[in-house]
Amino acid sequence: MVIKNYLFILILLFLLFSKSLFSSQIYDYQTEKLIENISAKILSVNSYNKKINFKVINDPFPNAFVNANNTLFISSGLLIHSPDYVSLLAVIAHEIGHIEKYHVSKRIAEIGDLKNYNSLSNLAAIAGSMIIQKPELMNAVLFNQATINNLYLNFSQDQEKEADLYAVETLNKLKLPTDSIKEFLSILENKSKFNLLDDELKKFSTHPLFKERYEIIENKKTKNSTNFDQNIQNEFNFIKAKFMAYTGSNYSSELDEDEKIYYQAIQSSLSGNLSKSLKNLNILISKNRNNYFIIETKADILLSYGYNKEAIEFYKKVITQYPQNNYSKFNIFINTKYYNNDPIFIKELFFKNINLINLFPNNKVLVTKLYKLSKIIESTHWISFFEILLFEKNDFKKKLIRLQKNTEDNNLKKLIKLYI
Repeated sequence: MVIKNYLFILILLFLLFSKSLFSSQIYDYQTEKLIENISAKILSVNSYNKKINFKVINDPFPNAFVNANNTLFISSGLLIHSPDYVSLLAVIAHEIGHIEKYHVSKRIAEIGDLKNYNSLSNLAAIAGSMIIQKPELMNAVLFNQATINNLYLNFSQDQEKEADLYAVETLNKLKLPTDSIKEFLSILENKSKFNLLDDELKKFSTHPLFKERYEIIENKKTKNSTNFDQNIQNEFNFIKAKFMAYTGSNYSSELDEDEKIYYQAIQSSLSGNLSKSLKNLNILISKNRNNYFIIETKADILLSYGYNKEAIEFYKKVITQYPQNNYSKFNIFINTKYYNNDPIFIKELFFKNINLINLFPNNKVLVTKLYKLSKIIESTHWISFFEILLFEKNDFKKKLIRLQKNTEDNNLKKLIKLYI
């Protein structure tokens, strides 16, 4: 059988991967603040008025998708390959369009009984843009991403076009240019070529082809694109450089001077040259005194080399500017040593950091440290809670439910809900 190449499109092949992929979630406060800012801009000119929940995952392919719970997933590859923040905004707008138009719930209804498949809540990543509706045909596709599990969800071609229009209209309302969207589509087109074994498989594609997407952009764009925000772009450039460096992407030629120095600083730290890394970071800090995220990167690097005390001091500087940065708080707490068993001090340390479990519910290092502190302050219910998390395997949920009924501590009641 002759193998033919077909171009299938972008933004949403929904695939089910194993739950283990969720362990590759990337936690970065700066990136989350940028995405929140971009999402707020999208929502400001559209009808959807609910908070957008999102996660950043470690996936080199430029992906974005929403799951059955309307959580938006954004891949590291999307941040790396987006030419500017506007193209990232357009992809996020496309996904929000799916949410606002109830496309996910409509597709679930169309799929029907899912009892024989993995839960849609396991939806974790997308790989390219090939849409196929029958699992037995999946072996005919040569994917270069992670192994595919059981089930995948795709939107109809009309729904994809509707989401495309939503994205372009959002750009028009925000008076943003569309040139970078076409550039991004070109990048994606080169990454989305699949070899198919049978010409008949082409009929299973529900996404518009690239040509149609270019036409949508051209037909719907306006000339009034005057609101490009250079400050957002500067922040995006630093984030892009950070992701490029930490993921080993060799695209530094795309970066401007300061971002390239930032990239090189992180790369130097990863290759063992701490001195060069800190030298470059200090140059950037002196030039960008309001960019506390460079200071946070310096703290991360110092911590990775075992300079815990010095790292904590830099994390504290970050917290003064961003008091809601729980990742810096986490690193401070985990690496803060306590040399006495003063119950008052320990109790304050314990309850000041207990909320970190909301962010890292399965982090054994965090749970173990909190467990040790709970024993020092002799808090019976908290001790029981952590012992169930750390040591109990049988009737795990039943024991938590029983504890929830017995305790009067509202903080503990709320945390137990995370696990049951």
